[in-house]
Amino acid sequence: MKIPGSTAPPPGQEDDWAPQGQVAIKRRSRVPGVMITQFVEEVPEGMSTPDFTRKPIALTIQEGKLAFFKSMVSGVPKPNITWARNKGPLEDPVKYISRYDETMEEYFLEIPNVRAEQADTYKCFAANEYGRAVCTATLNVIEVGFKKKATTGPKRAAPEDFRKMLKRKVVRTKPQLKKKEGEIDPKFWEVLLSSPKKDYEKVCMEYGVSDFRWMLKQLNLKKKEREEEQAKVVEKIENLKHIEVKRDGSAEFELDMELKNPNSQVFLFKDGVMVPYSDDGSGKHNLNKIGKKYIFSINDLMPDDAGLYQVDVEDANCFSTDFKIIPVEFVVKIQEVKAKEREDAMFECVLSHPFQKIVWTGKKIPLEQGDKFDITVSEDHLIHSLKVKDCAQVDKGVYTAMAGITSCNAWLIVEADNDPNMRGGKASRKTTTAGGGGENLAKIAAEQSAKLQKEKDDLDAARRAQAEKDAADAARQSQAEKDAADAARRAQAEKDAADAARRAQAEKDAADAARRAQAEKDAADAARRAQAEKDAADAARRAQAEMDPADAARWAQAEKDAADAARRAQAEKDAADAARRAQAEKDAADAAGAGAGAGEGDGEGHGGKGVQFLNGLVDITGSLGETAELSCKLSHENCEGVWLKDGQLLTNEDGLKIIQDGASHKLVIENCKKDDAGVYSFEVDGHKSEAKFTVSDPGAQFVGCGLSDIEVKFDETAELSLTLSSPNVEGFWFKDGKEVPRGDRVKIIKEGASHRLVIDNCKKDDAGIYHFEVDGRKSKATLTVQGAQFSIGLSDVDVKLDATAELLCEVSSLNIEGVWYKHGKQVTPDDRVKIITDGACHKLVIDCCRKDDGAVYRFEVDGRISEATLTVQPVQFILGVADVQVKICTPAELSCKLSSPNCKGIWYKDGFQVPPDDRVKIIKEGACHKLVIDNCKNDDSGVYRFEVDGRISEGSLTVQNPPTFNMDSLREFSKPVIVRACETAEWKLAFSGGDPMKIKWIKEDEELLEGLNVKIEQTDIKAGLCITDCQRRNCGEVKINIKNDYGTLEATSRLIVLDKPTPPQRPVEIVETSLTAIEFKWKPPKDDGGCPVKHYILERQQVGGSKTWTNVGELPNDPLKYRDTNVKPGKRYCYHIRAKNEEGVSNALETEDIQAGILCYPGPPSAPKVVSAFKDCINLVWSPPINTGGTETWGYNLERRKKGSNFWSPANLDGPIKDTTFALKDVIEGAAYEFRVSAINISGVGEPSPPSVIVFARDPKKPPGKVIDLKLTDSSYTTFSLAWTKPKEVEGVEDEAKGYFVEIRPNESPEWTRCNINPIIPTSFNVIGLKAMGMFWVRVIATNDGGEGEPQGFDNYIIAMPPPVRPQFTGKMKSFMVVRKGNTVRFNINFEASPLPDIYWLKDCVPLSKRVTITNSDRGSQLLIPTSERSDTGIFTIIVKNMVGQETFSVEIRVTDDPKPPGPVELEQNVPGTVTVTWTPSPDEKKDDRLHYVVYKRDSVKRTWRMVADSLFNHKFTVINILPGREYNFRVFAKNDMGLSEPAVSPTWRTTRRKDKFILDMPDVKGLDLQCPPSFLLRLKIRTAPPGYECYMSCAVRGDPKPHVTWYHNNVSLNTNTNYLITNVCGVCTMLILKIGPKDSGDYSVIADSPLGRAECSTKLTVRE
Repeated sequence: MKIPGSTAPPPGQEDDWAPQGQVAIKRRSRVPGVMITQFVEEVPEGMSTPDFTRKPIALTIQEGKLAFFKSMVSGVPKPNITWARNKGPLEDPVKYISRYDETMEEYFLEIPNVRAEQADTYKCFAANEYGRAVCTATLNVIEVGFKKKATTGPKRAAPEDFRKMLKRKVVRTKPQLKKKEGEIDPKFWEVLLSSPKKDYEKVCMEYGVSDFRWMLKQLNLKKKEREEEQAKVVEKIENLKHIEVKRDGSAEFELDMELKNPNSQVFLFKDGVMVPYSDDGSGKHNLNKIGKKYIFSINDLMPDDAGLYQVDVEDANCFSTDFKIIPVEFVVKIQEVKAKEREDAMFECVLSHPFQKIVWTGKKIPLEQGDKFDITVSEDHLIHSLKVKDCAQVDKGVYTAMAGITSCNAWLIVEADNDPNMRGGKASRKTTTAGGGGENLAKIAAEQSAKLQKEKDDLDAARRAQAEKDAADAARQSQAEKDAADAARRAQAEKDAADAARRAQAEKDAADAARRAQAEKDAADAARRAQAEKDAADAARRAQAEMDPADAARWAQAEKDAADAARRAQAEKDAADAARRAQAEKDAADAAGAGAGAGEGDGEGHGGKGVQFLNGLVDITGSLGETAELSCKLSHENCEGVWLKDGQLLTNEDGLKIIQDGASHKLVIENCKKDDAGVYSFEVDGHKSEAKFTVSDPGAQFVGCGLSDIEVKFDETAELSLTLSSPNVEGFWFKDGKEVPRGDRVKIIKEGASHRLVIDNCKKDDAGIYHFEVDGRKSKATLTVQGAQFSIGLSDVDVKLDATAELLCEVSSLNIEGVWYKHGKQVTPDDRVKIITDGACHKLVIDCCRKDDGAVYRFEVDGRISEATLTVQPVQFILGVADVQVKICTPAELSCKLSSPNCKGIWYKDGFQVPPDDRVKIIKEGACHKLVIDNCKNDDSGVYRFEVDGRISEGSLTVQNPPTFNMDSLREFSKPVIVRACETAEWKLAFSGGDPMKIKWIKEDEELLEGLNVKIEQTDIKAGLCITDCQRRNCGEVKINIKNDYGTLEATSRLIVLDKPTPPQRPVEIVETSLTAIEFKWKPPKDDGGCPVKHYILERQQVGGSKTWTNVGELPNDPLKYRDTNVKPGKRYCYHIRAKNEEGVSNALETEDIQAGILCYPGPPSAPKVVSAFKDCINLVWSPPINTGGTETWGYNLERRKKGSNFWSPANLDGPIKDTTFALKDVIEGAAYEFRVSAINISGVGEPSPPSVIVFARDPKKPPGKVIDLKLTDSSYTTFSLAWTKPKEVEGVEDEAKGYFVEIRPNESPEWTRCNINPIIPTSFNVIGLKAMGMFWVRVIATNDGGEGEPQGFDNYIIAMPPPVRPQFTGKMKSFMVVRKGNTVRFNINFEASPLPDIYWLKDCVPLSKRVTITNSDRGSQLLIPTSERSDTGIFTIIVKNMVGQETFSVEIRVTDDPKPPGPVELEQNVPGTVTVTWTPSPDEKKDDRLHYVVYKRDSVKRTWRMVADSLFNHKFTVINILPGREYNFRVFAKNDMGLSEPAVSPTWRTTRRKDKFILDMPDVKGLDLQCPPSFLLRLKIRTAPPGYECYMSCAVRGDPKPHVTWYHNNVSLNTNTNYLITNVCGVCTMLILKIGPKDSGDYSVIADSPLGRAECSTKLTVRE
């Protein structure tokens, strides 16, 4: 069938046909299964040959349905499409309809009401003047109902019939998961087992499961069983992703799976039925395998695709996912929209069911919410809208809405704006919207929502009724459980009371023990603290001894300060104690009535017996900076008193000296200061003497603050100066306590009251503390002389072991010596360590770096310090210690490999070093270190660690102790246990193994649990089982299963229970019922009671006669039949049959009534079967009739007829045939015959049998010869393609071959396997399912009716591999890739190579780190970095290499992030009319060598930002064309491969412009009256909105003069209401309600007033509830 205008190739030449005079160059398409024929040598530029972008897929459909194929093609010029089929033409327009969908650009071939005869292979041709493409698709039709086929004689089978026979296979099915009443849907467990934990709640809600605790318990049990099944065939399963619908309309689910055997079969099931899938993406169900990832997809989704999909590996289920298709339809589809340029276009649709989010595509490209497209969904999720903003010509095309598997599409037509005024310019943005359904869609959606709500309410009512019923049942059950619980609680309460009494006594005893323990602990703590103080003192002394002099001095000073502080604290404490003692004595004196007096000024006392002042304190005056003394004398010696100043207690620590000399007491004040002045007093025994101390200042004073600290550079002049209050005073200069002498460089200058110290050419030793002293007064200052500066400081260095390290710094001055330190100690040069000084450059070079060379190095020069860290990379683990599991008493080996062979490490077990001994050997072989343990024991289990240079690698050793049986006990256990009925059977078995042990007793695959007649005993070394009251049903196999963490062990025994047999079995078969005898037979008992049946006891009763049973006697057990000759014709008899063994007699089997002497004909025998046929004899055989008529069969009659005749003639003219075989010799050579046979008994001849197959009377044929020219045409890793020539026919020796068998044999196996069950007719065959790189012998055998000929094979075996191909990369590959920091780096490489190549990845010419994951397959490789970092930047190289050659490819991957903005921007004008913009560099400039800067400018006239400079790698740019009188703003962005940073904004740049006087002569213009009354160009529309949303109303009004517009709500003005946003721009009046509520419902109106008139429009707003 042709699409109009197309051309088709001549019949039979579709594959090789080309237009006359043109070439035919064949090549394969990238789409599998498509062949392209090119008609020209070279295709012109811009043109292309046809190709299929989507080819038709194979289809299997039920008879009577609509079948269709669809395809999409490409090519320039546009190809013509032609359809054809193998078995006939497609000219009937009723049966075959070809059409083209312009919207989706798809070609269809539709076959309505498909029939079985239309099943065929269909071809689709796409042709243009440069070539033709062809692809095929198969249509399979499933016949419905029963059809009688006419038999028209023998017919040679067509090749297609043989192909069908070859493809015949058994469809695998899984047990159907049916839900029983009251049980959970079994699909729930299948889905839950394959779901992550975060989805458990969602799955439970979907299937109505609310008991999570029970669910988790059952799930763990099922998971354990499932994992045990999976462990047999699968190494690991992870990353399970459930099925979901993709944007292209297909469904997909995936999982990562590592198979134990790569050749294991993977099956896909849907609802328990196996589904075939393809691996090239051309089928309905497909599998795409990428490394360990299995991606299953379903194309062309239909509603019946919903169901439970399961992935099985062999017989183990690995993944289950429930695919549910929401039954959603489009109630209102999207409609075609016509919009003008710069106008918005709206597509809207209404769905039948709520849908969270549908997929919008425009011109087959998915659309997302953004600046261009606005995607909205109504609150009820029924109305979905797509707004295309600011329409342009490029936006026109087909837009599609997809909801699940349902879609609809419509055109967007954009009309050009033909406004002549805008020619050459860009039209302004329009505020109108084209399309949209408005309130009509809202009404339809409301109706649909009401319909859905009604359905939901009905369903909820049904559920509530069921819930009430369940609640009533639960309440009854709960009451019963409550009663039982109350009884249990009462018993528990009594038990708890007794336990509480015991616990109280125990707590009391524990408290007493705790108090005793606490006392012992306190004593121990006190001893430890004393010891700790002693240890600290010893450690301090040792540390002080080990310190260098400077540190020791600081330590000594710190100890001195601490001692002074301790002394001051002790003095304060002593003073406080003395004061308390004095107060106590005073109180005692007062109590005794002893009065005392104290002298005032003169020290004389009156009227007391205590101590008296002989000489009191006297007022004195002291000079500033001098020493003053206050003294008094008491009447008694050795009396202690207290000195006070202004009422405050004085001590020696206050800079004073307190002296007692007998009865004299003195207070000495040194270096008097002004704040020393005050009232001083001395108190003793309640007596007090006071005096006033005054400080005078006789000398000069410092003016200002005196000297100030200064800092000068090396060789500069330093000057210290101050001014005194008097010019006539001389002073002295001191440095560090020594007077400063005058010299060539040191000058002391006095100018009036000013004093200066000048030091020229300052040196390092000039630095110090200087002070100026005059009249005892001092002024201090510090002079600092700056040493050399570091122009280049030290930098951290990282080197490998045994490499050379160099630390480098540069100072500002030449020939200055510095000192190198390592960890605070000076570095001494030697053979490895060299100190080099080259001018201002200082180097420290360390050869052959060792681990202890890693340290913090410091270079000091003139007090300046620069530090850096030298890191010596330690040895690395190339191969770490792995976990090892071994069985007990077997050797174990733990090993690791280091990067250096010269390193020694230590093995540890559980933190303790492992010593070598007779069983434990530590072996070092180069860089490999091993720990070998012979004859492992249980205590050898643990965590083993290997340490070397601070590096650690750990691995665990598990010594498994699986269960084992005692052999003597096992032999005794294995013997069958034989008991009589109602007796007891016992088993006992001894075992050993590691704890914990789990023991299960299993009988006939069911676990035995403790019960009434089952008792289970178990100890640590023995297990026992006892079954009481044994019955025959207890017979069977008894297993014990012992399991621990290391293995499982089983032992089997058997239980035999002896009892009387069961009655013989029905039916009783009547052999003969004649006038003189009745013969019948029966079946033995189903259960013989455990011992053989020896006899059968028979009884007889005549029906209708006596009621008694007559004993016939005992019969042997073989044969099981009885012939009763003592019968009367026409009478009925009934028999009892009993079986007898050693244990007793069974119950009776009663037969039905048997009547003697009835005429009954035999039934038909089976159809005769032809054993062999010759030209003069045909041998036949048949089976006796099932129904013999109750009597013996006497013989058979054989009949025959020729082919095409209806007359049957007898073949046995010599009488009945006694046997069931017959050789018929009365035949005509070459004639075709059919045969039938009839049985004969005492009643006569019975019905004839069905006719036999037609047979020819001719001699058999000769087997064919060997096939000719056997060759291998193609091969892959799993297939061979063979071809051969038909063997020659030799008359009388070798006949013509009718078919062929292909056989293969692996090289290591002697047995041949046949690849095809039935003979094939074609002389070619594809052998599939081979093992990759396997070696196979192949041979072909020809066959016909005479048998099989001799095999023909190859001289050598064939390897399963494709032809050798040098590695070559395929597809488009990027050589540069930019990734944001933190994102995933994924780079795929596709290649072709044979045999399978070795793949290597390098980064910057070194192997990849462990952070990078490489996944390889036979057709590609993937590089994956889950979370990228900046350090991942580099050039990644892949090397693909095999025996034919190798190929490399490199890609630069740059990991970066959004740049940080540059610093502040400054503006400067150097030349009029220009501005120089400068900025501080971005912090990321040092990290990113591709970072540059972009400068934007905006002036006050255009007010738009315009880029003035790009790709700037410096920090300055001069902007030209700066006009005076305008304001300019500038922005500077940092830009890298990720984009722009935030801008750095400059201050506003403004220049003034001189304005000259401008005079404009305006011509006289006649006025034009444009006044008009108000009118509405666009009126308000009715609105319906849900609460909580925004509502936008707009209208357009015109008028001159400009009218005043007022908005009203229910006749109330809104212009002053702040809850409404009202604007009026150029006549477009808008009102925005930010959040709608019920109060906003009502009538809205707009009134436009002007002096010329008034206009009004109104609308209504409805708020949905």
